[in-house]
Amino acid sequence: MKLVKSAIILTSLGLILTSCSGGAEGADGIQAAPVGQAAPSAISTAQAVITGALPQNAPAVSWTNPASFDHIDYTLGTTSAGSEHTAWTNIGTVTNYTHTGLVGLTECQAYYPSVRAVSATAQTSTTLASTSFYWDNTAPSAVGTPDVSADDATAASSTTTTWVAATDNCQIDHYEIAIGTNPGFTNIQSWINIGNVTSYKLVSGVDGASFSLNEATNYYISLRAVDGAGLSITQNSVAFQVFNPATSLPNMVARLDASDLSSILDNTGKIASNGAFNGVVEDWLDISGSANTHNFYQNGGAPTFDGVDNHVVFNGTNQYLTVANHAELNTATTNQRNITASIETSADITSLQIIYEEGGASRGMNIYIQGGNLYCGFWNINDDGDGSQPFISVSEPIAINTIYHITWVFDYTNYTGAAGPDGDLTCYINGSSIGSTTSTSLLYAHSGAISLGSYLSDSYTHTGSLSGNGGYFNGDVMEFMLFNDPPDAATVNTIHTYLEDKWN
Repeated sequence: MKLVKSAIILTSLGLILTSCSGGAEGADGIQAAPVGQAAPSAISTAQAVITGALPQNAPAVSWTNPASFDHIDYTLGTTSAGSEHTAWTNIGTVTNYTHTGLVGLTECQAYYPSVRAVSATAQTSTTLASTSFYWDNTAPSAVGTPDVSADDATAASSTTTTWVAATDNCQIDHYEIAIGTNPGFTNIQSWINIGNVTSYKLVSGVDGASFSLNEATNYYISLRAVDGAGLSITQNSVAFQVFNPATSLPNMVARLDASDLSSILDNTGKIASNGAFNGVVEDWLDISGSANTHNFYQNGGAPTFDGVDNHVVFNGTNQYLTVANHAELNTATTNQRNITASIETSADITSLQIIYEEGGASRGMNIYIQGGNLYCGFWNINDDGDGSQPFISVSEPIAINTIYHITWVFDYTNYTGAAGPDGDLTCYINGSSIGSTTSTSLLYAHSGAISLGSYLSDSYTHTGSLSGNGGYFNGDVMEFMLFNDPPDAATVNTIHTYLEDKWN
């Protein structure tokens, strides 16, 4: 009779035994079939790059061995799981390995360590390849000189710095930047990793930076390009200084700065830093350094000085400052003007409040608050040869008890006559344009009184003409600047960044 076929699986021996008996012959046979060797797992390489003269050691490689095996083979290839550089080598039963004495490496070439398990019967597992590493022994080169010509440094930020990217035989990993008082020094701000960029502005309190800069002091940017191996090259900038509108911008004709205590005088002639200063602002001196001095003075009710925040405070009732008429300010025709003010509103932003006004019922420019909005206005009602320009304005809602930096720009430098193109007017608040409009007229001589904190001897708003004096400002003024030059949007942003760093 025939016997039943049976199979016995001997997993511990790695064999499958099959028993057969058949018929009259009575012949029996045993056949053995191998089972595949389990592979190592969880391989990792300790680092991605090595540096230094050859011979070098490869990064350490570690992995987890299978439950059953005889030994581990190791290889190194230029492809994943390949063995182009180093043939398979028995390294015993270890779970980590450092390939020493490497020679014949090519810089920047990827090399892949791999391992496999080998059984007692010489069966090999599938290959387990690690991530690659490369060898780099050449520093970066040709990083561009840091360009600091943006001229937008403040007390709490460096100038915006740009540069041409460095070159490297492998790859640039990141740049580092620092500030010093001499080329190559890092005594103001030590090295900071800023990533792989080609433009950066250091700001105190950002990315770990902590520093302060002073006006009229030379500073230098140091820039370091670092590759993946940690090799680097350094370039230094020319000197830069904290942005100062009086020296950095053209045609400033007046500047009031409440942080300059020597420019604030009371009615006894004492400056605000004097212990006997009585708090009344009788005079606010022009520190523009322009050829003509335009000091503002009280001519009715004097504002007061907040010595804690260094603000000139207007009470909204009867306080203002004025300045003598002058061709630089109002008694000559102009085709360009930049009025910039830093203010803080009070709880009242509803009533009419003139922050600054020049002109009268016929011609002028102003900045004012009314009905919860801030307005920038312009008018040249009389026809002075190029048509009448009715009152025009742009406006933006504002909030109570809030600091604002305002710039009102008149630019008619493209004027060619009555039949030519219109002039442009743009108002900016806190670095952003709130709107633009156009004028058909230059701003002709307007000898009506100039006022900081009210209107004097008539004015104009979007609701119509105003007579006499009024519109007293209820709030603080920290800084005021007047230029006979129209800045572009980028320059306005620089001015406002300077003011925000200073007053916010």
